[in-house]
Amino acid sequence: MKKKIVVCDDDAAILNVLELALKNEFSEVYLVSKSRELIASVEEIDPDIILLDIEMPWLSGDDILLELRSSEKHQNIPVIMMSASSRGKQIASECGADAFLAKPFELDDLLLLVDKLGQA
Repeated sequence: MKKKIVVCDDDAAILNVLELALKNEFSEVYLVSKSRELIASVEEIDPDIILLDIEMPWLSGDDILLELRSSEKHQNIPVIMMSASSRGKQIASECGADAFLAKPFELDDLLLLVDKLGQA
């Protein structure tokens, strides 16, 4: 099933890998490398799923997710948070993420999560 997926990460290599992996499976993949541009991108794209890095310059992923969850229009978009931080899972849980992936992760695990959350 084709999905619109927004990936927000400040690491260009991760964006490239995720774009390739997700495009093969889900079609429309939008990349956002600057956290402060994510909300505007979500407004414009209206994605089915968001992949969001926690630790980024300017706005952290948890701050962005809290803003999304406070928006009536965007509060129900499934969000998978990603981080290499030892506190990543806790942070993702506290700010209302639907799922968490510890970096580095297996692409198969990511694809299964995206598929699962995309059916909700």
